[in-house]
Amino acid sequence: MDHVVTASCPKGPDPDLPAAPRQPLPDGFVPVQVIRCRWESRYLPGKGRWEVMIQEHADGPATELMTELRRPSEKSLFGQDCLDIGILVDYFVVADSSGRAVLPDVPTGVCGGPFSSTLAAIRSLPYHVDEQVPIRRVESEKAFRAGCGDEYSDILRRRGRPGVAHQVWNPPLQGLRVCVFRITKKTPSTVEPGPMATGRLESSRILKGTKLRTLLNALDAAPASDCPSNHTRFAVLNPGHYRQAYVELDGCHNLLRPDGTLGQLAPDAVALLTK
Repeated sequence: MDHVVTASCPKGPDPDLPAAPRQPLPDGFVPVQVIRCRWESRYLPGKGRWEVMIQEHADGPATELMTELRRPSEKSLFGQDCLDIGILVDYFVVADSSGRAVLPDVPTGVCGGPFSSTLAAIRSLPYHVDEQVPIRRVESEKAFRAGCGDEYSDILRRRGRPGVAHQVWNPPLQGLRVCVFRITKKTPSTVEPGPMATGRLESSRILKGTKLRTLLNALDAAPASDCPSNHTRFAVLNPGHYRQAYVELDGCHNLLRPDGTLGQLAPDAVALLTK
């Protein structure tokens, strides 16, 4: 069944593509309202982080926007899109006095992207918020406060090569976030053979001072490891940037350094991550 465009927003998650095909503005179409839909990630106190649908409207006639929407698209000089990145267009519909709603075409330039003047016309209207609807939770309250995420893929089973002891982070850290996960499920991997294990957040902590210095010394001194991974819990060591490290909390106590090499920690060093 064909999707019916209405003067309102879709109630589901952010659509990557419109649920109905866009169309040119009908001849003689005079809008009295523009309805714009936005999806944002927001923290809701006590409920965690949610995807929220925000519906807002601007009263017509939106003359500048209508002029932009009636511009003809430019023919590509290259036979295909030539933009380095895709440009997202806000989901919006225009409605006339009879209640007829149109999901309009947005004219494009020679590289296949929308005209910047059209995007400016869409975004510069004086919108008023009609409703804000939580759609789905993307992070629990516990994970939000921990700064860890609810789940994490167990990459310790997939990556790493034995590597001799060396400094993990330079300069040394002043603080380190430790997120502990327990493996709860395995799902088929489309990238590598065998199942992909996923851990569920169990606990978190921030290490500073003496405990952190002791741990960093242990990480830097960890000898090479070729022990096969066979663990049920792991920790993600987050220094506040992309160079994270990972540690098995049982099994071999392997350390996966940011450079992809594997070391092996002593049990007393591993204990610092969970106490």
